[in-house]
Amino acid sequence: MKKEQVKENFQFYFEGILNSYSRVFFSKSKLFAFIIITATFINPASGLSGLISLAASLLFAEWFGYNKIFIRDGYYGFNSLLTGLALGVYYEFSPAFIFILLFASMLTLLMTVWLAVFLGYYNIPFLTMPFLFSTWISILSIRTFKAIELSERGIYVFNEVQNFGGIYLLKFYDQIISLNIPFVLDAYLKSLGAIFFQFNIFAGFIIAVGIIFYSRIAFTLSLVGFFSGYFFYFFQKAEFSDVYYSYIGFNFILTAVALGGFFFVPSGKTFLLVIIASPLVAVILSAFSYIFNIIQLPIYSLPFSLIVMLVIFAMSNRLTPKGINYVTNQQNSPENNLYKFANRIERFERDTYYHFQLPFYGKWFVSQGIDGKITHKEDWKYAWDFVVKDESGKTFNHTGTLLNDFYCFNLPVIAAAAGYVSEVVNDVDDNEIGGVNLSENWGNTVVIKHDNFLYSKVSHLRKNSISLKKGDYVKKGDILGHCGNSGRSPEPHLHFQIQPNDLIDGKTIKYPFSYYLLEKDNGNLFRSFDYPEEGDTVLKVQSTNLIRESFKFSPGTVMKFESVNEKGEKQKIKWEVFVDAYNYPYIYCYNTKSFAYFINNETLHYFTDFTGDRKSLLYYFYLAANKILLGYYENMEIKDKLPLSGIYSGPVKILQDFIAPFHIFLNAEYTFSFKYIDNELNPSEIVISSNAVTGFGKTINRKLDFELTLNNNKLKKILISDDKKHISAEYIS
Repeated sequence: MKKEQVKENFQFYFEGILNSYSRVFFSKSKLFAFIIITATFINPASGLSGLISLAASLLFAEWFGYNKIFIRDGYYGFNSLLTGLALGVYYEFSPAFIFILLFASMLTLLMTVWLAVFLGYYNIPFLTMPFLFSTWISILSIRTFKAIELSERGIYVFNEVQNFGGIYLLKFYDQIISLNIPFVLDAYLKSLGAIFFQFNIFAGFIIAVGIIFYSRIAFTLSLVGFFSGYFFYFFQKAEFSDVYYSYIGFNFILTAVALGGFFFVPSGKTFLLVIIASPLVAVILSAFSYIFNIIQLPIYSLPFSLIVMLVIFAMSNRLTPKGINYVTNQQNSPENNLYKFANRIERFERDTYYHFQLPFYGKWFVSQGIDGKITHKEDWKYAWDFVVKDESGKTFNHTGTLLNDFYCFNLPVIAAAAGYVSEVVNDVDDNEIGGVNLSENWGNTVVIKHDNFLYSKVSHLRKNSISLKKGDYVKKGDILGHCGNSGRSPEPHLHFQIQPNDLIDGKTIKYPFSYYLLEKDNGNLFRSFDYPEEGDTVLKVQSTNLIRESFKFSPGTVMKFESVNEKGEKQKIKWEVFVDAYNYPYIYCYNTKSFAYFINNETLHYFTDFTGDRKSLLYYFYLAANKILLGYYENMEIKDKLPLSGIYSGPVKILQDFIAPFHIFLNAEYTFSFKYIDNELNPSEIVISSNAVTGFGKTINRKLDFELTLNNNKLKKILISDDKKHISAEYIS
């Protein structure tokens, strides 16, 4: 085997092991994983048993041919880890035990695959159910195996602490427990440790530190969940000591983190959901403990798994979110889930599945808009009438008595989106100026079906200008006909509407135009998913070849840069464009193993997500080109929001994390504009200027300025600068 292959395999399994540890807490943080590993080895036998079981599971999964991404991400490993940790607590190490441990690991893997498919059909996570089933089966079977002996580990905690860290750690542990920590806090810390079968306060303290590092929201949720359960027991006058001594209070903690910040976007309502769910966990815990005590099996994490699965299934059958939103793009951190969701709402709240462009070229005037003064009333109010005006505001030249006098007459009308022609009327005579045809109200018309219950309609076209027939497929931008004066039209104009059926006189529905420019005295304003108003002058965005080609990042495209920083240090950087399994394109940086996901919809290039090194050139490009208009327009400025994740750090970010579910006071804004063009008609070089500004209120914390130089249909140069940093990157091939 080649050296590179050995290194790659080692990296693969190493990441799979780390991700399996952190995934127990719904994380992918490698540092958090190391902290957890440290805690699990306070009881070395249990820690080693968990590691062996996990490694065996990953090897089995790869040998069986399961999805390598799932193996690396810990999806197939964390249940086997828990199985190994549990069995390692109860039984003495021996060849017979290791033999059983390996088969328990395989059983857990098979349970994981089965439950992933079975429950995945209903979009329900399998959580710790594979661990529960395989561990219970192993415990019951071991009762008949005389070669495996019960262990006394966990009884002599002081000895285990000393064995793990020596006399100094023992003294430190003794100091901790001599602090007379309140009972409920002691129970909380021991419950944290018990998640990984370490039944001591020291392990719980280590894990608590890890949680705070990983997620301030998760830490807060763990407290809210645990204390909600505790106070429920107190209110019901039940013995919480039963939960304390059996160390199963961690069910409250895991339930809180799962519902409050992982499966649902953190908010005040998810915190309330955690408070409501905690008594349910307590009820399940008490009821099943009574049953499981009869058969002498530990209940483990059953209450957590059952309640979370029930809540997710129940929530999936809601008609409306009601303020509790699913995490649709998992970021493996409550903070990142929240900030990503908030940013998506800011950027794409009005986004629609189908994008409708203006149905014409050039600049047109909205003579009648939604709920217009003349005909756009009641069921037909969501419609637009468009005409063309000159600089003096007139719609015609000469006398305005002939059809050809009107600027919009006979101009091409284009498809607002792709679809199939469902209705065509093409034989209605055009009216003389001032005349109307009330019997054939809509005149010459084309209706296009885009989806079930979604049709667009253009009306009042010129007679015999439509060359299409029913059933024809049209692409966005294809010519449908030409503007005319047929139907109820005293002078030439174009009528456009969206409707739920293919009827010529179909009622309208409210649906926005995806992108257009609004003309103002000081330049054009970019509008996205908006509704032109009566009196607006609007135009369709036309792409500029140089910009369009420079940002045409097709799969397989390789870009190489040489960067120079403020210290004069040079580095050669290689990027390549790929498409993932879900058909999402991204730029991959070989130097830093970073990913920047993007969308190019022929009007805009914009980035949607970034993972990896936030000091890399790719990350700065992700910020610099976060939203790029693909057409050049002088004095054009576009603003957008950036996600807080990765932008902020330090005490202010920590404070924001703690209160983020209730209020976000930090902001990160992006601004784009054109700085230079050498020739507006046929440019060979364009310079784009952009910046990213962070702060709160009117206070600016940091401002990063960027310049992107486009030349020869390539991204030729990237400049990044602020008060401390200056990086220049030149395209080399």
